[in-house]
Formats: sequence, structure tokens, C-alpha cells
Amino acid sequence: MKLLTLAAILSFATAASNATVAVAAALTGTPELLSHAAHLGNDHSTLLTLLFVALFSISGLYELSASGRIAPLPILQPVIYGITGLYLARGLFLLPQLLGYNIFSDQYEVVTSDLMLSAVVLVIGIVHLIGLQPRRA
Repeated sequence: MKLLTLAAILSFATAASNATVAVAAALTGTPELLSHAAHLGNDHSTLLTLLFVALFSISGLYELSASGRIAPLPILQPVIYGITGLYLARGLFLLPQLLGYNIFSDQYEVVTSDLMLSAVVLVIGIVHLIGLQPRRA
């Protein structure tokens, strides 16, 4: 249960960092801060970043619910396992990135921020996975 609370904190921190970047990009007029989508000419990178903020926030709420910190949310068990799977799947992008392959674009090299993001997401996924293990008496 404590690990799911930690996972919630990590999800909320990720949401907050994405929100901070979105606000900074909007205030400075530099959308390239947001994502590779901005580099590729996507005009909706701010909306995409805010969508990630919402998803990480919802993930945090479900993690708090699964840990028993807040009231149970609808379809809790399938959603929390789905969130865990998504974190692990995204985090496993770290493996090809360590070999120098950028999963998201052939035009760009793998940079330190790509590696850090994948590593953080993988750690959150592992925290989820361990936190979902049934406790033995």
C-alpha cells in the first residue's frame, strides 16, 4: 500500500513538472520546450502536454484509491493494472534508447532527457508492480 502512495506522489510530481513546462512554454513563446511534437511542426503540442498532465493526475488519483488513501474509484482494479502496464511498456523504451535508437523520431538522436524520462517512467512502473503484489501475512 505504501508503494502505491509513493507511485501516486511520483505521478502527481510528473503531472506538475509537465504543467510547469507547459506554462513556461506558453509564457515564453517557446513550444519547443514541450516535446518532439513541437520540433516536428505539431501546433497542438501545448494541448498534448496538458493532456499528459490530466492523465498523470488521474493516474495519481487511482493510485491513491488503490492504496486506500481515498475512497475507491470506479473500475479500480482494471484501471490500476492498465496504468501499471502503460508505465512498464513506456519505461521499456529505455532499452532501445540505451542502444542509441530514438523510438519517436528517426530525425533526432537520443538525448539525456529521453533517457531520464524513460528511466523515471520505468521506475514508477516497477513501484506499481511491486505495490500491487498481495501482501503475505
